[in-house]
Amino acid sequence: MSHYIALTCEALARSIYASAADSPHVISVRLYRQGLHNTPKNLRATLQEAIDAIQPGECDAILLAYGICGTSTIGLTARHTPLVLPRTHDCIAIYLGSHQRYQEEFDAQPGTYWYSLDFVERNNDQNSVALGTANLEMTETVYQDYVEKYGQDNADYLMEVMGEWGKHYSRAVFIDMGVGDSSAVENFAQQQAARRGWNYERKQGSRRMIDMLLNGQWPAEEFLVINPGQRIAMSPGDGQIQTEAAE
Repeated sequence: MSHYIALTCEALARSIYASAADSPHVISVRLYRQGLHNTPKNLRATLQEAIDAIQPGECDAILLAYGICGTSTIGLTARHTPLVLPRTHDCIAIYLGSHQRYQEEFDAQPGTYWYSLDFVERNNDQNSVALGTANLEMTETVYQDYVEKYGQDNADYLMEVMGEWGKHYSRAVFIDMGVGDSSAVENFAQQQAARRGWNYERKQGSRRMIDMLLNGQWPAEEFLVINPGQRIAMSPGDGQIQTEAAE
């Protein structure tokens, strides 16, 4: 039996707790406000501070229940304890159970507002009531992150693409994770779709990735293990993540 400390966004709270209850390992869950990812540098600093506060030998691994989240997790460094991060762009893929399933949904209909019980009930930003929408309002901080990593021309292009994508919503999807009474939130999602003239769909979520993360099942194609002395970095060209030596 291992002891893992899971650092997670509030948007995954119910599913994380449900998975922790079923895990064969000892799981200590630490929740962080979901709005932090709106400013990636703030979330990155918060998570690094939490990682650094964990003492040597306190746990066997630190589990990051996050995706790349607009570069929020890029640069996070493992000190004395391994970090484990899903290879996903954001929590929508975690809700759906795999990056592949999310990519299929995105390719089929990219203009989608995603709703979930956890996200809506813990939402403190009334301008962002659906998963992923905050990333469309690209802040100056995010822009500067892109400039630093990809150059100004590429950063300008990414901002333009994200802005154009945000103009073409046509679908609202409620993801049912099977925990809690989600009827009010699902009804809210249906109302939003009707008001905006969007198609409405209900998708069954999956705890697959969360269960794998908390159960210590980390295949390399779906999870990145960051060993002490390494940090998380973007992979050149493919938008995925890799490790590199920490400076």
